[in-house]
Amino acid sequence: METFRCVECGSALSVPVRLVELPAQPHSSLLDCHHVNPPLLDPGTYAIDETAYGSDQVVDTFVLSPGDVRGTRIVHSLVFIGCWSLAGGNPCVACESCGALVASRTDDCRVAQETRFYPSMVVRESNGDGVDDTADPFALIADWDNAPSDTRRYGWVPKPTRPRPELTATRWGGRDVKKDLYRDDPPA
Repeated sequence: METFRCVECGSALSVPVRLVELPAQPHSSLLDCHHVNPPLLDPGTYAIDETAYGSDQVVDTFVLSPGDVRGTRIVHSLVFIGCWSLAGGNPCVACESCGALVASRTDDCRVAQETRFYPSMVVRESNGDGVDDTADPFALIADWDNAPSDTRRYGWVPKPTRPRPELTATRWGGRDVKKDLYRDDPPA
């Protein structure tokens, strides 16, 4: 796990994140023109893009989910607007403490959300070995009830719900039906 810090003042600019491979952009049919699209990376991860990026053709930018970025502010006079939102390509995100331009932000239509830190403006600081450092042992399975993301090219279906057997009565016969219907003991 690593945290990004401003090279100028040392302020933390991200939550602890771990390095993953840079995924490909989602298929255009999965992205929308009229709503905010999902981030390119999962929360708690970052990737290094080795290709040239932006108007300055910067290589080795650090790509993060915008939700993992902290201690920054958008400089509105430097923002490049696409169809209706931030189009990225040039630095427009500054460190909140010192004002140094550290990143660009993209969340326009037909692209996944991302924040890109420029390598000359940030420092990666190691926080430990990784998943074992998580304070909450159940943090990684906290959303086990959520279905995997829909990766189909076309169509939409409602989010499936899993039946919760622990919320239903287990015995329907007998004299104490009411007692069995309103159980307060934990499920076995």
